[in-house]
Amino acid sequence: MDAIGARLLAARIAAGVRIGSEIELTSDTDTELRAGDRGVVCGIEAGGTVVVRWDRGFNRAIDPRQSAFRSLPAA
Repeated sequence: MDAIGARLLAARIAAGVRIGSEIELTSDTDTELRAGDRGVVCGIEAGGTVVVRWDRGFNRAIDPRQSAFRSLPAA
């Protein structure tokens, strides 16, 4: 594994969520996202931000160190 791959793996582990998981915000953010918003994780960037396709119809990245969320059980 090269250095970039190692950083991506570390970011995925630190995020505590897998690509394809459904999440729900548990607190408001400083963007238009609010507690209760749900979406599906579609990527995790090397810097640790989690890219989510929100149910309200847009993609937005969140920083798991600043935005509280929980993983929802698989359907």
